[in-house]
Amino acid sequence: MEKFRSMLVPFDGSEHSQRALKCAIYLAELCQAKIELLCVVDLTSEVSAFEQVRIGGYISDDSKAAERTILNEAQSQVSHTLQPENILEIEEFTDLLANFHIKNGEPTEVIVNFCRENNYDLIIMGSKGRGGIKQLLGSVSSYVLCHAPCPVVVVR
Repeated sequence: MEKFRSMLVPFDGSEHSQRALKCAIYLAELCQAKIELLCVVDLTSEVSAFEQVRIGGYISDDSKAAERTILNEAQSQVSHTLQPENILEIEEFTDLLANFHIKNGEPTEVIVNFCRENNYDLIIMGSKGRGGIKQLLGSVSSYVLCHAPCPVVVVR
């Protein structure tokens, strides 16, 4: 089995995504891999269908700011958790340890397509997101698990 070199962590700030990030940090240290965070702004939850057509997929500055805040906290968590001796071992990845991306769209499709386009070796995600539905596996993680072009670790 080849070593994981790049990991994608879909991150929404939920408790499950925070646990997934901790798992990703641990695996990144072991594998000397880079971690990239992806936050998806789901326009269907942000604005009505009529407004989506009118704005043509535009993401408001308020939505971007909220997602950036979540990702900045996650990026800070990655930086503080990585041990200095491990950072020296993975010198070529020090700039890429916690890159983050904000995309708009349907989270299921955005995550799978983003992974495919960027050739990640592994996706590590929470079993559920910010939605309040009580179930073992959320719809987004279930979809990604079935359609991702790489292995997926789902963290509870």
